Amino acid sequence: MTPEFGAATQLEKIDMIDYADLIAINKFDKRGALDALRDVKKQYQRTRNLWHSNPDEMPVFGTIASQFNDPGTNQLYLQIMRVLHEKTKTPLESHFAATDEMSEKIYIIPPDRIRYLAEISRKMTVRKWVKEQAQLATTLYNLDGTIGHLKTLDASHRRRC
Repeated sequence: MTPEFGAATQLEKIDMIDYADLIAINKFDKRGALDALRDVKKQYQRTRNLWHSNPDEMPVFGTIASQFNDPGTNQLYLQIMRVLHEKTKTPLESHFAATDEMSEKIYIIPPDRIRYLAEISRKMTVRKWVKEQAQLATTLYNLDGTIGHLKTLDASHRRRC
């Protein structure tokens, strides 16, 4: 499931929680993912009457499947291997070592710079405006100089007459 399952009250209608051995909340980098993890863990606890267990120990994992070596996906993998081994008695043991870290999006472009192309575009527009204003100022300066020169010529012409 994803964090966008709706309000916490909607969890009571999701039969998957009643039957699942493990639950993955994918796209854990989305807004509301931590709230979804908490709510799904509590619902898992309620549906199994595990009132004396810590909700944090429920087999619900926040994952970012699109991210290489995602800690949540790695933890989920190890738990899938464990459950399969318990249910089928097959030697499905993994020697993979997962960390206890929580999934967290690794950004190529930091979130505070996500609009950097727009910023560059805006700066280019500002530069164009500044260049136009500089050209206009140069033209006005040249016109002012020409007017001053014409006034000087006009004054010297009047003196001759």
